[in-house]
Amino acid sequence: MDSKFSVYTQNVTFLDRSGRIVNASMTDVDMFIQYNTRACINYGSQLGASIALLVILLLLTHSDKRSSAVFVLNALALFFNIARLLFRVIHFATAFEKFYPYFAYDYADVPTSAYAISVLAVIFETMLVICVQVSLVLQVQVVCSTLRRRYRRALLCLSIVVALVPIGFRTGWMVENSMHIISLDNMEEIWWLESSINIVITISICFFCVVFLAKLGYAIRQRHRLGLREFGPMKVIFVMGCQTLIAPAILSILQYLIVVPELMSNVLTLVVISLPLSSIWAGAALESSRRTTTPIHQRRNLWRNLAGGVSNGTAPAKPVGSDMSASTAAQTLCYSEQSANKNSEPDPHHGISIEHDISIQTLRRNQSPV
Repeated sequence: MDSKFSVYTQNVTFLDRSGRIVNASMTDVDMFIQYNTRACINYGSQLGASIALLVILLLLTHSDKRSSAVFVLNALALFFNIARLLFRVIHFATAFEKFYPYFAYDYADVPTSAYAISVLAVIFETMLVICVQVSLVLQVQVVCSTLRRRYRRALLCLSIVVALVPIGFRTGWMVENSMHIISLDNMEEIWWLESSINIVITISICFFCVVFLAKLGYAIRQRHRLGLREFGPMKVIFVMGCQTLIAPAILSILQYLIVVPELMSNVLTLVVISLPLSSIWAGAALESSRRTTTPIHQRRNLWRNLAGGVSNGTAPAKPVGSDMSASTAAQTLCYSEQSANKNSEPDPHHGISIEHDISIQTLRRNQSPV
């Protein structure tokens, strides 16, 4: 036997329906099996994440918010993503992905349902892109609603143009891809269109996220100047916006550097998951901040601690006046100015503590003003 012979690169020989001999390399067979396995794992993980998030979104969203446009778009985007991934997974169980039709290029026995499954996957992906782009336009307009009218209208026009470009490319790809699937034509001549779609979708997502983060970042900076530094809903949305901006860009670049089956499909899934997830997280942060201020005695202790510390009904060790931080002042807490003298009894007109939604009570002042 030849020393250069390798059992992993030998050919597999079989006959097609016309009796013609067909040779298939073992290397090509291995690549065929590995691609299908990796693609199914990729699609399956995305499918499970999308189903889980859709269930969470439906359960955690209040009934009064389910009629909002943002909720409807996010839910539709998740539904279309689930349908797209489901048909992608089912495709690998059809006759298109069997050994003989693939290597003999003989699809005469492939049923019509297999063609329909492939075409539906392409259509649902186009619907997904439309929902994502409309949702991004709407959310950017909501965030930038405080801008002047002329700036807001200019931003709206620019956002619509940026959203229509990937929608147009994706619609063209849907038509061409469906025609090539039905006619069993070679897809190599339209690969450039798919690559263009990946680029324009990534640019579109990055554009909306940059606008989104710029406005939120400016608002967070203004809140910091006022002393409001808690990790609230605005910072939650800012963090998720950063994720939606950076991760798709990284995945889009990686697909041109490494070979990972259907890596671009992860970009759409990541965006679809990030949009409702940011709303759920922000809503949970808001509800948590509200619950922490519900009990009256807890609020009283919290406000006193912020003001300088009150222990067992005694007054703060230091007066609270113009030095009080903006974050404390924002809690609607006000202490009257001190005018107590050393070794003097507290004046009933001083030491009044007024707290939001809390009854007025008299506090005993320390003898020393410092």
